[in-house]
Amino acid sequence: MAYKDFANDKKKGILKDVLLFYGAEDFLMNWAVEGIVNDYVDEAARDLDLIHLEGEQVTAADIMAQARAYSMFSDKRVIVVRNYLPLFKKAADPSADELLSFAAQPQDSSNVIFVVESRHSADLTAYGKKLAKACGAYEFARLERADLKSFITKRVHSAGKMIARRELEHMIDVTGYYNKGSLYDLAQLEKDIDKIVRACKGDSIDVQLIEEILIGDSDRFVFGLVDALIAGDRGKALAIAEAIIRDEDGSMAVLALLTKQFEIMYDSLELNEKGYSISQMAKKTGVNEYRFKRAFNAAGRYSRRRIGRILTELYNTDKDIKSGNIDKDVALELIAITACP
Repeated sequence: MAYKDFANDKKKGILKDVLLFYGAEDFLMNWAVEGIVNDYVDEAARDLDLIHLEGEQVTAADIMAQARAYSMFSDKRVIVVRNYLPLFKKAADPSADELLSFAAQPQDSSNVIFVVESRHSADLTAYGKKLAKACGAYEFARLERADLKSFITKRVHSAGKMIARRELEHMIDVTGYYNKGSLYDLAQLEKDIDKIVRACKGDSIDVQLIEEILIGDSDRFVFGLVDALIAGDRGKALAIAEAIIRDEDGSMAVLALLTKQFEIMYDSLELNEKGYSISQMAKKTGVNEYRFKRAFNAAGRYSRRRIGRILTELYNTDKDIKSGNIDKDVALELIAITACP
């Protein structure tokens, strides 16, 4: 079930007393926990009636004992159990089977919420799946694109700023939120939105500000260097290389990112010949769509053979640097001069 199912069930008052939250979005799981706490636990009594248990140490017997105690001050106690070990790893707990029966029953005195954080959610055990069937289980997956747009827009507007549709799409692409295997989540996005609105001098957020906040210095150097290379501007490419060298010894990091960018360029030409769209290519390769678009557009100025030769030079350069045959800064300057189409 998605977060909307949870919200609807909560609104209708049909949530079960024992719940299991899991999925890719810790932010949404924490939001759901907070909503239940606000509904049942008096704010002045949270030291007594809001119980947090660390699941890697706690036993099922401990959880059930806490859940059977009554509150003197709140409507119900709320027991939050994070990462109960048997849910995602084989672990001995003599009372674990009893917990399955307990989870299926209404609870008079408490709400129990099992939270399996995103780092463990892909590893639900057979026991974890049994508990999910016994209680009320909700998977908090990544937001769909329309909901992600709403998430961003709401926070931008609440800060008194505006963001147009093109800039909104660009922000999503740059974050890599939908990138295969991405660790970028809503918690990080909320922090980045806060940085962007604070840095915005006018009323509207523009592309330049989005890139300034969301793209790291090394990435900016790489994009600028590739742009100079495809334009055949060796002077600008060399100037960027020299700026990288001055920027806290960034040559190795940029050479690694430059190699990655040319690898994406090579893949983009190969996949384009097979008829894939940019979105399909980005998804297939697991690359941030924004980075993939940059690479695909740049690749059009090269042949696949030429990109292959540049990659060979980059691989050999990396070996030569690591073996001490060439200085890393000199190597970067040579690449800047020789990699033009």
